Amino acid sequence: MKTIMLIIHLLNGDVAKIPIVLAIGEWCSDKIDEHTKFIENPNYYEGSGEVWTHRYYKDKIVLTHYCLSMDGKYYINYNDGKE
Repeated sequence: MKTIMLIIHLLNGDVAKIPIVLAIGEWCSDKIDEHTKFIENPNYYEGSGEVWTHRYYKDKIVLTHYCLSMDGKYYINYNDGKE
């Protein structure tokens, strides 16, 4: 198990910081999928320039996300079980 921080920037300017634990073989992207959901955009139609779906965290649209190690470095790897 490896503890990292999931950082979620929301479209309204809020930032959510969630401590998460990665099991061996898990990626940061596995955890963002657990904490968020996709909802179809009701304003979308072909040629509208709108996106088809939005990712939501607590009923707010996610702008971007990333993970940090506990020492504040970007964590873009999976948990390979090594320290």
